[in-house]
Amino acid sequence: MLSIIIPTLGTREQELSRLFESLENQTSTKFEVIVVSQDKHEVVAGLLCERAFAYKQVQLSKRGLSYARNEGIKVISGQYVTFSDDDCWYPNDAVEKVENFFAQSKAQVVCYQIYDPTTKQSYKNYPVEKAENVRTRDLFRKSSIEIFVDVQTVDREYLRFNENFGLGAKHPSGEENIFLFALQRAGYIISYIPEVIVYHLKPTQASRLDERTMVSKGALFAALYRKPLDIILLTVLFAKKVRHLKRPVQTYAKAVALTFGERGVKR
Repeated sequence: MLSIIIPTLGTREQELSRLFESLENQTSTKFEVIVVSQDKHEVVAGLLCERAFAYKQVQLSKRGLSYARNEGIKVISGQYVTFSDDDCWYPNDAVEKVENFFAQSKAQVVCYQIYDPTTKQSYKNYPVEKAENVRTRDLFRKSSIEIFVDVQTVDREYLRFNENFGLGAKHPSGEENIFLFALQRAGYIISYIPEVIVYHLKPTQASRLDERTMVSKGALFAALYRKPLDIILLTVLFAKKVRHLKRPVQTYAKAVALTFGERGVKR
């Protein structure tokens, strides 16, 4: 069975309804939904009670995407887990695809593709070939909602997101990168399948490169690497993105400052 963890503030009722509808239309019913509500708990409960699939609702008073996922992980019953957003939705065969993959593979983690059916575009530039074991540099290109983990074979200490990273936290992004790096460095196999597993509207270039997100890359690289490699990689990233940034020098300086003192999964 697949456990699908969905953190939500309960403010996107239409999107949640669309997500729940896509889950009701799955070709396989071997899944449970763990909805972690951080506000508007009654609204979320009302949307859930109309559904036929198995679900649990975890109600929290504290906000934070990584925190919510960690709390959701505590109550999963499935053999596999994935981390949904409340504004994404699934193709009808998503659960079945994941079942088939883990039945035939020795990998402990698998990543797929995200697609925007509204604009008919892939969420990012994905490799066209599958990978039995994803390269380390490609882990930076993964998003949480395309990740599926075999919780039977992964030690529980690695089924946890760094709560300093992710929406609502000190650093607004990078939580999935830290999560995957820790798994890979622990020796777990992370595979990639070039097939669409989930739908999500594609973000604009501006939303991906806002100043706060780019500044947080300093903390991300510091969490993953020792010095001076963290600053070198940060510099390379900024060199690639500089033409898209409104205040590149100030943003880079703030990002470098964050590389000092951040603790993470360095090895």
